[in-house]
Amino acid sequence: MAEIRETQVTQDMEGNVVDRKTTIERPRKKGGFSLGLFLGVLIVAGAIVAFAYNQGSFQSAGREADQATQTAQVQMNQTADNTRQAVNNATDNNSSSQPTQTN
Repeated sequence: MAEIRETQVTQDMEGNVVDRKTTIERPRKKGGFSLGLFLGVLIVAGAIVAFAYNQGSFQSAGREADQATQTAQVQMNQTADNTRQAVNNATDNNSSSQPTQTN
């Protein structure tokens, strides 16, 4: 950045230069590397979140969990039905296969 030089001249009654004072001002840098780095990280993080959302990873996670729960329920019901049928078959076979005693 450019520096600002200001020279103040003091003259006597006849216009001759008696004193000269030079002031140099250097403007401060605003922001700099750390501010740019911080903004860059925010932009990249926002882009990653937007990409993930657009790809549906957040949306499909809930749907997949619901599907897994429903599949587990169906399999559990089928297992319970199979067990119930096996018990019924076993009791029917036991009662019909018992020999009858005649006197």
